[in-house]
Amino acid sequence: FPHGGVMRKLYIPFILLFAFTQVGFGQTLLLEENLDYTIGELTADNDGSGDDVSGGKWSESPSGSFNVEVKDGNLNYTDYPSSNIGRQISLNGGATGRSGVETTFSPITGDGSTLYASFLLKVTSTLDMDISTSGGDYFCAFTTSTIKRNYIYVKQGSTSLKYSLGLAKTSTLSLNWYSIELDVNSAYLVVISYVFQSGDDLCRLWINPDLTGDEPSPDIEITAGTDALTLEMFQFLQRTLSGDMDIDGIRIATDWSLAPLPVELTSFTAISMTKGVMLNWSTATEVNNYGFSIERKSGIDNREWEEISFVEGHGNSNSPKDYSFVDNTLAIGEVSYRLKQIDTDGAFEYSDVVTVTSTNLAKYELHQNHPNPFNPSTVISFTLPELSYVNITVYNAIGQKVMELVNEQMDAGFHNVNFDGSSLSTGFYFYRLETPNYSKTMKMILLR
Repeated sequence: FPHGGVMRKLYIPFILLFAFTQVGFGQTLLLEENLDYTIGELTADNDGSGDDVSGGKWSESPSGSFNVEVKDGNLNYTDYPSSNIGRQISLNGGATGRSGVETTFSPITGDGSTLYASFLLKVTSTLDMDISTSGGDYFCAFTTSTIKRNYIYVKQGSTSLKYSLGLAKTSTLSLNWYSIELDVNSAYLVVISYVFQSGDDLCRLWINPDLTGDEPSPDIEITAGTDALTLEMFQFLQRTLSGDMDIDGIRIATDWSLAPLPVELTSFTAISMTKGVMLNWSTATEVNNYGFSIERKSGIDNREWEEISFVEGHGNSNSPKDYSFVDNTLAIGEVSYRLKQIDTDGAFEYSDVVTVTSTNLAKYELHQNHPNPFNPSTVISFTLPELSYVNITVYNAIGQKVMELVNEQMDAGFHNVNFDGSSLSTGFYFYRLETPNYSKTMKMILLR
């Protein structure tokens, strides 16, 4: 994305910083697990630590007849940040008794606290599941060493190629099934949350939620059942009637924007300096990120947004990335910037706007009139680095003088002059700025 002019002289350096932050620092991503381990048993010593805990995150609990296995390949869901990264795990239904894995995170408790877990799910076989008229079996939950909450249940649907998901707060007494049957061998994004609140705590479930806006309404919510005092673990289980499934892209967080949503922009700042404006921004994760178009607009002359540079993104990333760009073209007064984040498929979204205010007087400059073309009036803007005698005159296409707009001494600074072409016909016109040290002519178009 590079454009920009050369500064000549700065008279009054002035620095002002504005920052935009999408995600507050009080929100926490407790776990990001893309299962980038050696193929085989998940709880094997894949990280070389000697502790028989894969990546230091997962331990076997409870012990049973089948191990949870890491397998090649991965799952995908549009706009989900943990798509197509690393590998995946398989859960084997039909286990004798039960077996599973669990991971531990910082304990969450207290009214007003919310815990989220999101992951990608693909059921590969329903042959071990309960049939559609039965109570099903569960395969994951939040937990402590003594209790479980937010059980996700599964059962076979109307055919062996369909299945249903359900949510229970504490047991089958609170079990509520999602009304739409899901397809075997298709990937779905599943999100659950537990809300600690005054009165009965709230359990919620989303299946394939919309990730393009704020937190949507859940597909299922339940308050009936015994509340948890705290939650500190997340568990996947292989049970006798839970079926065969693949799991990928596991995220546990205290905020919706950190669990299912891509946290692309965590900060965006602009600093006015003596040699330009420094833009800095950071991402926490990136999904199909082609890059960032940097756009600028002068707040004083109210120009339209213009692209001034492009910075390539990192594509898919689950680690923080930092970016910077220096805009060497200074303007007087307020200058605003925004980022246009562009996906590899062409989809895009804008950041919030950051604004810097500077009294730097960079150089003489005559700007393009705006709007252009115009009917019947337009604004001509110009910059003076010092006290100057100024003449601005408008000419028609054959060089005849049409109107004199300014002929006087003016202070240093940024200036606007209105030009009313009500009495003129459609066509090209020229406006010329003259001072003792600078002159420039530019073209404008009047369209009736």
